[in-house]
Amino acid sequence: MKKLESIQALRGIAVLAVVAFHAMTVEHRYGGGDQLLPGLLQFGQSGVDLFFVISGFVMVTVTRGRFAGRGETGRFLWGRFSRIYPTYWFYYCLTATVFLARPGWVNATQGHQVDLLASFLLFPGIHLPLVMVAWSLIHELWFYLAFAVLLQLHERMLPPMLLLWAAIVILANTLQPPLRTPGAAYIALHPFTLEFISGALAALLLYRRSAPLRGLRTVLIPALIVLPPGIALVHHFNIVNSMGLLRAATLGTLFGLLVYTAARLETFTGWQPPGVLVFFGNISYTLYLSHILVLSAIGRLWRSASPAPASLVDNAIVLPTMLLAVTGCGWLAYRLVERPALDFSHRLRQRWFARQIPPDGDGAARPKATLRPTGER
Repeated sequence: MKKLESIQALRGIAVLAVVAFHAMTVEHRYGGGDQLLPGLLQFGQSGVDLFFVISGFVMVTVTRGRFAGRGETGRFLWGRFSRIYPTYWFYYCLTATVFLARPGWVNATQGHQVDLLASFLLFPGIHLPLVMVAWSLIHELWFYLAFAVLLQLHERMLPPMLLLWAAIVILANTLQPPLRTPGAAYIALHPFTLEFISGALAALLLYRRSAPLRGLRTVLIPALIVLPPGIALVHHFNIVNSMGLLRAATLGTLFGLLVYTAARLETFTGWQPPGVLVFFGNISYTLYLSHILVLSAIGRLWRSASPAPASLVDNAIVLPTMLLAVTGCGWLAYRLVERPALDFSHRLRQRWFARQIPPDGDGAARPKATLRPTGER
């Protein structure tokens, strides 16, 4: 199987955008005085939206030829849950230790209130999870569960079912006031589901058998026409600060086009993204989970130990230190925690879930050499 390095590079961009957004928040909170990081880094929070689109793309990619196959649902869910939970639980335990020792250091934005059991299981609740950035994982798990239901169908049914799913979400958020209280229904009908669906549709478009092999110009021109002005409009109208249908539909469409373009470039032209972005993509999951802890720790040291926390020179020293620390901790945790956990779960999946391909004539795709995003998430 050929690996799609472009998808890893986009993951790298997504996690760096989120880190930059939170670094700006830390600088504002602990640095004081003039700020070096520009306000346009507010757009960095859209890195989560890009993660959602990539997840939808990956789900279609890793399940090609597996629809309506006996045992494939268990195999799929094991792969998804073992990808999410072990590494998350490491950071949960780390954060819980800090929370029990210093409650005032965790979840300050919601009055230090947290449901420890719901956070451990990543169940929807009225409060953010203990690891605050893990709110996005709750949406991920919902999509995985719903997609596992679609795996029971013939593969040719996937496009209409995805479109029907999107229509239900849009109607639920248009014909009645959006749900405000977090819970299972809030997650199930949340507009963010549209971003997962956008990524899934991008993968279906990429892999359709009738897709012609076009040159670089044909692939790039639509993206260059749509993406720069689209992203500029999102920033200008501050769409990224909402959590509703407009944000999901706009960013889902733009990032769906971005993912499709990057994957198509690599598939049909051999284009390879910069290695540094692939590196950050490889460690993106553990970097995403750990960066708030690292940034907060450095911020507290900054405020207590710096001789001039309000000076621009001080900011210029601390901000690169933040990036180096976040990267170093993320890389170490990837090597020592995430990668071993993934290798172990993969061995168990091979042992427990024998791959069985549906027979010819059931409408499912036949096994073939496919493109697989590296570091499935």
